[in-house]
Amino acid sequence: MSQELVDLEALQSFLEELPEKWISLLRAVDDTESVRVAREHMHRSIAVPEDIWAEWIRDELERSDALHDPAAIKHVADLYALATKEYALVSTWQSYIAFVSGLSTSPDDKTRMAAAEAFDSTDYVLPILQSAVYATEAHYKDSQAIWIQYKEYIEYAINAAASSDDVDAEATGLVDLLQAIFVERLGRPHAELEATFALYSQFITQHRNDAYEQHMVDANRIVSQTRQLCAIRDACEDDLAKSAGSWDATMAYIDRLTREKATDTKEVCMLYERGLALSRYNPAVWDEYISFLAGSVGETQVSLAVANRAVRNCPWSGRLWAQLVYLTFVEDGLQAASEIYARAISTHAVEYSMAEFSQLAAAHIAVARIHHQSDPLADTNALLQTCMDGLDAVYALDISTADSALKLERCCTAVVADILLDATAARKMWTRICKARRVCTEAWILSAEFEQVHGSEANARSVYRHASQRRLDDPERLFDVWTAFEHSCGSLSDIHSASHTINVQRHLIRRRVEREGRAALSSAVDDSVKAESGHKRQRVSDHDHALEPETHTVPNADPKSTSKHGNTSRSGSDDRQGVRGNVVFASNLPPSFGSQDVENLLGGHGSVIQVEMLETKHDENTRGQARVELATIDALIAALDKNGLKINGHFISIHTFRSNRQSRDASKTVTIEVRGFSPET
Repeated sequence: MSQELVDLEALQSFLEELPEKWISLLRAVDDTESVRVAREHMHRSIAVPEDIWAEWIRDELERSDALHDPAAIKHVADLYALATKEYALVSTWQSYIAFVSGLSTSPDDKTRMAAAEAFDSTDYVLPILQSAVYATEAHYKDSQAIWIQYKEYIEYAINAAASSDDVDAEATGLVDLLQAIFVERLGRPHAELEATFALYSQFITQHRNDAYEQHMVDANRIVSQTRQLCAIRDACEDDLAKSAGSWDATMAYIDRLTREKATDTKEVCMLYERGLALSRYNPAVWDEYISFLAGSVGETQVSLAVANRAVRNCPWSGRLWAQLVYLTFVEDGLQAASEIYARAISTHAVEYSMAEFSQLAAAHIAVARIHHQSDPLADTNALLQTCMDGLDAVYALDISTADSALKLERCCTAVVADILLDATAARKMWTRICKARRVCTEAWILSAEFEQVHGSEANARSVYRHASQRRLDDPERLFDVWTAFEHSCGSLSDIHSASHTINVQRHLIRRRVEREGRAALSSAVDDSVKAESGHKRQRVSDHDHALEPETHTVPNADPKSTSKHGNTSRSGSDDRQGVRGNVVFASNLPPSFGSQDVENLLGGHGSVIQVEMLETKHDENTRGQARVELATIDALIAALDKNGLKINGHFISIHTFRSNRQSRDASKTVTIEVRGFSPET
């Protein structure tokens, strides 16, 4: 997929336009065979829109002698069959019926003979009409047109039989069939119910007039109940029309029919199909449809067919691929489910989001776990490798699109710890997860809970303490969980220690928020100044330049050390006299970092007073360490907040610095006596 497809809307738009652009490009080079091959390949990969189906069929029929070639007719019939499976639309079925009816009534003998050979029968229209009626009869507004064609076909057969010598046998059977068709239709809610009732009255008068009254009484009883059902649907159809067929209105339609128990599974499926006609690129609609089928129909094959259609329309949805993996596993086993997983990965569409890909990977791991539990001889290493591969694939994606609920991470670590009983491997997984998702509060909490169950309380406490020093997305949740943990498991000392650490971190967070607020306000003021007229901007710029502090080198400092001063005065009014203790020690810096890089990292000019790069004794190369003096307590807090920041692959460490002089000046002196070492030491 193109790198420009970085969000879901772009991906959806790309897939919507792909079929038309693909075919248009091939048409431009006037390569008919390439167009045909491209359509077949496109159908195997993604869903083909209805207009592309119609264009495809039309092109096939325009081929020379297509209607005289049984293979060509069979190919067109197969295309119609595929199109009706892809979209349960009345218009597609009507086009299919028109095609086969035209073949059967063609004045060209060659066409009729080719059609009979293609369908391997001379009576091929009736089965297609029956399939069309069955597929569309639940459509409340549009099903009548196909049903009328079916009725007229049976009536034609009755009249043809009546004109032959064999009147009594065949005609009577057809009349019974047509009456059964009428009665079934009268029991099915549809917008033209009254017109159908009138047609039934005419039919009874013509063919069952001797028992007319009894037949109409029975029919009226059925129609009375159906009228009540139609009243509900009329109101729902009005709401649907007002919303231009929106999915919310469709769901309200389904909910009302279900709530009032005024429908059946077939009609609900048709409503889903109607909704998909306008929302086929909405994964939530497909997910609702699949879930309904799984809970109502009970036939995995029906749900599986819809799930296959779903991923062809929305290949970026990890949830839909997960549904397909589950259903395939139930129907065909782990090998087939693994092939679906591989097919999803090969499309690359689902890789736009860690959250989507996580759902797919979690489904694959879940079916592998179920298979492992059901097979005593299953390979343990294979299940562990499946978990590791899932994490590897997901963490290669953009971390900003990660799943906040950590479904995949929970699944992998639970399988490794609880099924494979390998707590060490699971601990390594959690360590990797926390490093990768540094700001995710939930990851740290789950890691601590894992240690509480599979490790020790001390390990869990260490995770909580380490996490509290991170800049998490929800620190208060971490603090609450940690506090609850200490109250349930810790000693009084542990409770006080946790409370003290939490209060310190809250103070740092509060100061950071205040600092960021001031920075935002300052930025807004700067933007306002920049918006002024040109001569005012120039005057302000000149004034700022005049007030810019000088840069000096600290006397008696190391030649490779540099100092940046906002003011060189040492008077008692100098603010720095009270902040000489605002010194931090930075380590694990990238080798390429110099004093200017460190200064820029920790706030830049105005926040940093002095940067001293520490060197090795022998070659005077920097060793990735620096002593930094900061101007204010706010600058110190800001610098400490950057502890653990990753730069060029290095996780830097920033801590408060205490010099030897400060140690000597401390109020308490500690004397250490060392004994027992050898004379050579």
